[in-house]
Amino acid sequence: MECILDGRSRRFLASQEVILSLAAIHSPKVLMQSGVGDAETLTSLDIPVLQHLPRVGANFQDHIMVSSCIWEYPDPLPPRGNGGEATIFAKSTPELDSPDIQLLQIQFPVPTPELAARHTIPAGSWGIFPAFLRPHSVGRLRLTGARPEDPILIDSQILSDPADLTALRRCVELAREVGAAQALRGLVKREVMPTAITPSAMDDFIRDGVTTIWHQSCTAKMGQDMSVVDSRLKVYGIERLRIADASVMPRVPLANTMAPSVIIGELASRAIARELSLIQSVLQV
Repeated sequence: MECILDGRSRRFLASQEVILSLAAIHSPKVLMQSGVGDAETLTSLDIPVLQHLPRVGANFQDHIMVSSCIWEYPDPLPPRGNGGEATIFAKSTPELDSPDIQLLQIQFPVPTPELAARHTIPAGSWGIFPAFLRPHSVGRLRLTGARPEDPILIDSQILSDPADLTALRRCVELAREVGAAQALRGLVKREVMPTAITPSAMDDFIRDGVTTIWHQSCTAKMGQDMSVVDSRLKVYGIERLRIADASVMPRVPLANTMAPSVIIGELASRAIARELSLIQSVLQV
C-alpha cells in the first residue's frame, strides 16, 4: 500500500489485510485510483484495471436540508447549549411506514449565500432546517485524474428526482407551521423567510437553500448483485481488502449516520476476530 505522507510517497506492508475507512468520498476514490472500479472509466484515465467493479463510486446518497426557514426574535437571545437541541421527525405523506422528513431547530440564522442575497436577515433571529431523509435522487463520484492529488468530482444529483422536491415542500410547510405555533409566539416577532409565497417561488426558495447535512454514504455498497463488498465487508475480487465506513451502506439511513457507522466498525471487527480465530484453530490442528 502506498500513500503520500508529508509530501512524500511512502509504502506500507500489511501482514494480514488492509482496511479502508476513508468514508464515502475517499474510500471509493482510493479504490478507483488503485484499479478497482469501472474498467472502461479506469482505462480512459490510464489506470491499470485490477478488478472490474462498476458500482464503485456509484449509488451516492446523502441527506439534504434547506438552510433555512428563519424567524426574528422579539428581543435577541444568545445561543445556549450547542445552539440547536430540538428536532422533529415526521412523514411527508401519511401512507409512509416511517418518517422521511426532519426539522432541526437552530438558535441563530444560517442562510445560504443565495438566500442571504435576497433577504435582509436580522442578526437576532433563529431558524429551522427542513431536512429530507429518504432521497430518490442518486448521484455518483467520478475521478478527474489518476494522481492522488487529483480531486474527486461529486455529482450528487440533488433534487434530480421530482419526488424529493415534493417532500421538501411539505417539510418547509411543516417548519412554517411549527414556527407559527402558539407555544412559540413569545420567540417570534415576524417570519423572515420564506413567508407565504407562490408555489413557484417556494420551489426557488428550496433550490436556493438546499445544502448537504454531510451524511454522504453508499458509494461502495454491501450486497450481492452489482455491489462492491460482501457481508463481511470484503471487496469482491480483491484478496485481503476490506472497507469499514459509511460507503458500504446500501441505502442512507433515516437518521444521522454516526451510529450506523459505529455498527459497521463493530461488524468489521467481529468478522476479523472470527476469521483470525478460525485460522488459529486450523494452525493448531
